[in-house]
Amino acid sequence: MNKEIKTNEIQIGLLGCGVIGTQVATELLNGNLDCKLAGKNRIKLKKILVNDLSKSRDNSIPESLFTNSPDEILLDPDIDIIIEVMGGEKPAYDYVIKAIQNGKHLVTANKELIAKHGPQIFGLAHEKKVQIKLDATVGGGIPIINTIMDSLKANQITEVVGILNGTTNYILSEMKNSKKTLEAALKEAQDKGYAESDPTNDLEGIDAKYKTSILASLAFHQYIAPDQVPSHGIKSISPADFHFAEELGFSIKLLGLAKQFEDGHISTSVYPSLVAADQPLARIDGVLNAVEVRGDLIRELMLVGPGAGPKPTSSAILGDLLSLIKNISSDFPLPYKVLPANARSKAEESSSDEKYRFYTRLRVNDKVGVIRDLGIILAKHQISLESISQKAHTPDSSWEKGGEATLIFLTHSIGEDKLKIALDEIKQLDPVNEICCILRVFE
Repeated sequence: MNKEIKTNEIQIGLLGCGVIGTQVATELLNGNLDCKLAGKNRIKLKKILVNDLSKSRDNSIPESLFTNSPDEILLDPDIDIIIEVMGGEKPAYDYVIKAIQNGKHLVTANKELIAKHGPQIFGLAHEKKVQIKLDATVGGGIPIINTIMDSLKANQITEVVGILNGTTNYILSEMKNSKKTLEAALKEAQDKGYAESDPTNDLEGIDAKYKTSILASLAFHQYIAPDQVPSHGIKSISPADFHFAEELGFSIKLLGLAKQFEDGHISTSVYPSLVAADQPLARIDGVLNAVEVRGDLIRELMLVGPGAGPKPTSSAILGDLLSLIKNISSDFPLPYKVLPANARSKAEESSSDEKYRFYTRLRVNDKVGVIRDLGIILAKHQISLESISQKAHTPDSSWEKGGEATLIFLTHSIGEDKLKIALDEIKQLDPVNEICCILRVFE
């Protein structure tokens, strides 16, 4: 039996008071959640952990709630539930472990924490008989975690794919719809509060990698670490790629993909991909997220919604809080098999046999014979082309410098390793100045 709350007042400790923490605190203080509990309990926000007590904050939050001492929350026997919205790995991991050791239930929005340390956190929670709720770690306001863990638990899930990062989706949407450069779209995203001042985790696919790790682990019931998810960012994509993708009938999206094959092998990746224009994922623009789940009973399910921001994320956090309170005495089952130390899941296996179509854009000198020389190398490596075209520089185009041309080719399905070997040789061709962009085709 889990730790029960002995009084009708549930006391909350909040770790972090940034944009999301402030929204959560405001909702906890306005009393609306008490109504949603139908009078069974009263929720009291007792303390909020912050780094700097002197920092100017929302005036609606009483100063008496703030502390810079973690133990004032983690060791307080009257605090029943911890809500962690600090983000990052450290010191959040240490605080969460200490909270669980002291019998406190946890609601978290920290994707990096759960992706990297899920087995330790879940294992300890199971041992200490406390609940963990994590729906806000993936998809903002989209209830994808609870859908996989609860609503679809009768299914054998075979694939999860999604647009998991609202910042990159906004940038790519602006590049497509408004013809902006990546740099201009990023600045606009930062000005609107969609992107951090340091956007590395978004642009490099790191944020999407953490989320793909979590979804894959929960869908396939075994821990898949973030370093088992190959990831590629969007920094090589230019407006020219959207132009050529549209000519070929595609849009461009950064996709997190997790797939389990019949032999048990699991493939995971984060990759900028061409998505056919008539596919639902191709039409998800702006800061929206979308996740498709395929299972033996459900066949295919797609959830779409806001993937970031204080209100969508606090919606998930507070929904988890109410669910936790309602089921406070229920057992917390391990959400996936925790492998022995140093063991790895089947996602670690080589994916060299997996085949995709690939789009490649090159910058070449505009000379006779370039396509012929490239074709010879591709043929040598048994790479068949679906299409190839060379676009000459024009006065109204900024794709290439004078005397250069853009060369685009789309392959039939091949292994990525084979393409990389061929491109290493193509790079050595005298007319080839740069291999600018490589995109998978999402089937």
